[in-house]
Amino acid sequence: MIIALALCVSCVHIEEVGDSYKRTVLVYIAADNNGLTGAANSNLLSMKKSLKIGIKDANLLVFVDKEGAKPMLLRMHDGRQDTLIVYKEMDSSKPAVLSYVIDYVRENWQADYYGLVLWSHGTGWIPTSQLHFVAPNFNYIQSRDGSHGGTSVLKYQRYASEGTKAFAWEDKYNQTPPYSCMELDDLAKVIPDGMFDYIVFDACYMGNVEVAYALRHKARYIVSSCYEIVDQGLPYKNVTCDLLKGNLIKICRDFYSYYYDYQSGWERMAGISLVKTDQLDSLAHCFRKIVAERKDIIPKINVAEIQHFDRFRNHVFYDLEDFVDKIGTNDEFKKEFHRQLEECIPFKKSTPYIFPDNIDSIKVEKYCGLSVYIPVSKYEASGLNDDYRKTEWSIDTDY
Repeated sequence: MIIALALCVSCVHIEEVGDSYKRTVLVYIAADNNGLTGAANSNLLSMKKSLKIGIKDANLLVFVDKEGAKPMLLRMHDGRQDTLIVYKEMDSSKPAVLSYVIDYVRENWQADYYGLVLWSHGTGWIPTSQLHFVAPNFNYIQSRDGSHGGTSVLKYQRYASEGTKAFAWEDKYNQTPPYSCMELDDLAKVIPDGMFDYIVFDACYMGNVEVAYALRHKARYIVSSCYEIVDQGLPYKNVTCDLLKGNLIKICRDFYSYYYDYQSGWERMAGISLVKTDQLDSLAHCFRKIVAERKDIIPKINVAEIQHFDRFRNHVFYDLEDFVDKIGTNDEFKKEFHRQLEECIPFKKSTPYIFPDNIDSIKVEKYCGLSVYIPVSKYEASGLNDDYRKTEWSIDTDY
């Protein structure tokens, strides 16, 4: 597969790449789908304008795959957008493509530090086979907005019961199923251990403890959201330079401020968090002790009392801290967990509502910065609980 990808290059702009950079950032835009191409174009323009004055010892590369266009690798600098490579058609939702791009960047654009931005649709840890259960009404609730999790009712209503993805989505018209997606396990396999200083998810629903735990060896920090992100995603006009400088808390603050302070209506929503991955093993240890003494309670817990973040008919993303507080564990275990959660998440911020003023608006009373799945009994027959038990988080916490 990798050899085949190498042969997909149809045009290469030769440029000297011998010099190393303090930080090289790769933005991976998987937008060959209905709904995100316009946002991709807008974000690319913002990146280019933000770098009118170059940043010394920093380099921004963008792989972009848009609907109706060949995939390209771009370099943004000094107000310019240079095309480094134009590929023949390839599926950016395939793990081998992401692996190929990462390897190319590491070999040809060497740096002391690397950053990775993963830009596309996203639905957390949920496997492809389970959207028909999680969100049988997915089209209806998603088609009325422009979120990164959105789809088009015109194109997708005839197969609303088909699958989902952990990250990335590419339309496959006249095929069954009519899309391809990247599963969480595959995403984790193709990102090299320890290569990235940070991973930023510019995609919906990627702020799960299950996702963060699966990627804990891939980067020192992860920036993500527990709920949906408006289709414009990160305000690149404000954060591009900070991506190159590694100013992650400022990126989080600017993301929140852009939507809460300057937007209106349903777009006035933002949830964001910064996770220190080296604290996730200790968090899992604390969580394991809590759930061990409440195993009989969890399948029967009243999930309506716990903060959820998704608009699916069958909710799957609940606030991690609120869940721990509601299952009635002993005070010492709870205090230990809270302390470790503070160590793990140095920054988190959320607006008071998800989709304010909408018919399916969600009030956000709890936002610890990570969501968690709750394997209740009513989900057992669907197989979703069995799928969940295959995640690293579930295995290591015996949850």
